[in-house]
Amino acid sequence: MILVLVMTLSLAGLAISAIYLMSSANLLTSYYNKERDFRYAAEQAVALAKSRATHDTTLAIPDDTALTYVSGGTLTDAYGTAIPGIKVNTYISFTGDTSGRYGKFITILSQSYDTGGTRTVRRLDLTSESFSRYAMFADSFPSGLTYGPGEFIRGRSHSNTNWYAATGSTFYDTVSVPTGRSISTGPTYTNGTTYTSGRIPFPTVAKLAALPGYATSGNLNFTPVAGTSTRDSLYGVADLSGHLTSGSTVARATRIRFKYFDDDMDGVIEEYEGFMEVFDLAPGIDTATLRVDLPRATSSPWTPVKNIVMLNQCGINATIGGKTEFFPAARFREPWVVHRIRSLATSPVMTAADSTTVVAGNAAAYSKILSYGVGISRCYAPGSPQLMLTERNVNSTCTAVSTDTSSTSVYGWGAPGAGCAAAKQYGGQDTTFTANVYRCYYDQTVQTGICKSGTIVGSGGGTFSGSQVRLGAWRTFGGTAMTGTPASKIDPSENNYLWPLFKPNNLSAKGVIYSGGRLYASDTLRGNLTLYVMGSLVFIDDLVYDQDPTATSALCRNFLGVIARDSVMIADNALNRPRYDPAGTVRFLGTPNATLHMVTMSLTATVGVENYAGGPSINPTTYCQGNPQSGGCVNQTGGVIEKFLSATYGSGASGLRETRTVDPCQLTNHKPPFFPQTGRYLDNKYYEIDPTKVSTWATVKNYYASLRGRSVP
Repeated sequence: MILVLVMTLSLAGLAISAIYLMSSANLLTSYYNKERDFRYAAEQAVALAKSRATHDTTLAIPDDTALTYVSGGTLTDAYGTAIPGIKVNTYISFTGDTSGRYGKFITILSQSYDTGGTRTVRRLDLTSESFSRYAMFADSFPSGLTYGPGEFIRGRSHSNTNWYAATGSTFYDTVSVPTGRSISTGPTYTNGTTYTSGRIPFPTVAKLAALPGYATSGNLNFTPVAGTSTRDSLYGVADLSGHLTSGSTVARATRIRFKYFDDDMDGVIEEYEGFMEVFDLAPGIDTATLRVDLPRATSSPWTPVKNIVMLNQCGINATIGGKTEFFPAARFREPWVVHRIRSLATSPVMTAADSTTVVAGNAAAYSKILSYGVGISRCYAPGSPQLMLTERNVNSTCTAVSTDTSSTSVYGWGAPGAGCAAAKQYGGQDTTFTANVYRCYYDQTVQTGICKSGTIVGSGGGTFSGSQVRLGAWRTFGGTAMTGTPASKIDPSENNYLWPLFKPNNLSAKGVIYSGGRLYASDTLRGNLTLYVMGSLVFIDDLVYDQDPTATSALCRNFLGVIARDSVMIADNALNRPRYDPAGTVRFLGTPNATLHMVTMSLTATVGVENYAGGPSINPTTYCQGNPQSGGCVNQTGGVIEKFLSATYGSGASGLRETRTVDPCQLTNHKPPFFPQTGRYLDNKYYEIDPTKVSTWATVKNYYASLRGRSVP
């Protein structure tokens, strides 16, 4: 009996234990199921908010607080049935750098809760997609245009209308258009094509209203010179304005050049060692001078002995003692110029016969001077330090003359007629900076280097007897001038004309330059920068980074965003397109192909090529991807964002063919400062948040404020 009783009690205990264990397991299962439901609810709420934020570009998201996107909301399961006992709150706000300098983020917070309080909180950060991500973006793609054979784009491309391209063109990244639009089927699409849910809103001038203020803070807001005036002409001899057509009225303009140098002499070029310089044409001087325009024709008005642009801005780069010295065509009448090149230059090699030809001061002489090949025979824009021999004049005692003058004894720098010693007889170099430059017509009937005198229509519109006129001047920087620059790197007189672009040389700089009107640009940039032009922008020559942007070691070292209200164009000039020399031979006096490192944007017009279907009717010596093209390729590393797409070449091998390569920096979240955003967002980071930190509206605001680095509003 006792044994039976013990066994019965044991079995009862086991049964009771099993009941308790089963009850605990059921409780745990219920708990984990509930936890899963809360987690799924928070994640579902985040996903719904993400879908709205990434597709609805009109969603008003605040910078300084948070948008309550959902309050006390309910969710449904896969069958459309409301999930009982769970509510959600969802908030959206901008975080991080809300000014947009480095890129905006939005943070989505979703709380799932019940009557017992907040149970689960999820956070998703989305990075704002910048237009600088695109290698090609066209708000409008006209039906009459198409990408042709040999053209390619190595980066993300999008059209808000259709996409037209021919067989033989290649696109190495995704090409997209809105749903309902079409994409040509002939080309090679290495990464395929896709359709977006709708049109991506194009940026407007109003959206960029803050940029001029950012530029002002760093003294990088300026107004270019403009307007018209009476041209400076030496009657019967030369048009000193550079004007190529008839008439007495000429237009002025401003150009900028980027430059860099090792200011601290440490062997490394840091971002703060990048600068800009601003050159203004004087009244009476035409943009043909600034643009380095030469006539396209072989007949009148291409009269070489009177063409001031060719005479004073084109010539020979000679390598002497490991340095490059430039000698303009107008100064080859003087024996010392030819002697210096023949006796000291390692390049070019000038023969005795050549030396006899180049001193003649006639069409044959100028043709020979322009015949030595790319990089040797070339032209420069006004104000360039290489043009010292035709932009820094002296008097009869070899002392610089720095005013418009009526004196008949004005000579070029180093001229024998001025008694200049051998120590002053050398060509223009990178460091031969001249702040205020003047122009004259060097008398080609003598060998003294004297400026021809005569009646000149002055810059003020009157007339006077003189021999030189003001060509233009570099503009002084409005902030604190540079000091202590190494003389081995830069002429000390240049300090006041250097515009520092970055800290610490410009402590208030925000990475933005603003030009209040039409602008011309060229040269070499060091740094991350946005240039905003309230007008058109024209590239008169290549504009590149100090290092190859595709090199692994140079990732995001430099990133330039160029934004113009109007068109962004590659100039049809003697630096970008071939021209006939005085003997009728086609010459490149800059470099074949236009090389650009940047993302370019036109807010209301296009990014293209001037006179793409025109120019000399020539048999081009330049090819782009196997296709004969007068100017070669548009070799752009970066992107093009334009209101409407335009052609860059026409029939007869005119213009330049597009070959665009993505900058690896475009594939990161990096962008030029304050560059416009598309209004779409991409996944960045995902977090689980302690519910106690964001359980109320007050704590939600505190949390967002901490992500922005600000106090609670």
